[in-house]
Amino acid sequence: MCIFMKFVSTVVLALSVLMLILLCGCLGTEGWSAQDWIEQGNRFAKDGLYTEAVDAYSHSIRLDPINPKVWTYRGIALQHLGRQQEAMNDFDEAIRLNPDESGAWQGKASSYIESGQYKLAIKSAERSLELAGPQDKKENSWLLIGFAYNRLEQYEEALQRFDKAIEIDPKRVDLWQHKAYTLTKLGRYMEVLKCYEVMTGLEPDSPELWNKKGEIHLALGQINEANEAFAMAKSLIERN
Repeated sequence: MCIFMKFVSTVVLALSVLMLILLCGCLGTEGWSAQDWIEQGNRFAKDGLYTEAVDAYSHSIRLDPINPKVWTYRGIALQHLGRQQEAMNDFDEAIRLNPDESGAWQGKASSYIESGQYKLAIKSAERSLELAGPQDKKENSWLLIGFAYNRLEQYEEALQRFDKAIEIDPKRVDLWQHKAYTLTKLGRYMEVLKCYEVMTGLEPDSPELWNKKGEIHLALGQINEANEAFAMAKSLIERN
């Protein structure tokens, strides 16, 4: 067992060294351009390797510090690591370089939400929408605005924004969840139920969604429908 554990430790150490070498440019990366490092950072971010993504974006910034996109990308990666102030600094730098950088404004909105500055979040997300191009994910800005209005307990305003987001991407379950939460706050349970009907259609194997749907049926006094939903949730849990 001890020999095996030593072998595992050796392998882990070797992999760590290999990753360090890669990031330092010793495996053919010394000739990489700033764009090469951006693409590497994007690959890391896509795989959820945000620390490695930050390192790659930092390499790109050292080579080309006036590209607002890479500052935005690094800010987003820093957000995923919970380093909100550093992220905000990167978004501010991106906007200094290009005041029309939509992604940086969206990133600032997200950071403002994390710090509880909901009115500033709304303003930043609205600015992001004004500047957004065809390739930008506008639904995320609408989501941020809706979330901020929910926190401010302005539920009708929030609902309008979630509907805007759903218009863009009706297959995103998280958007429907935010809408359902808002409708619950407004006491509009029949509409909440419709949201869960959509969500269970999109993710039929989710016991959490079926269980929540059952709770809404109960709130509406629909006992048989509630029991059917709870039974579905139970069967999915047992199946897994």
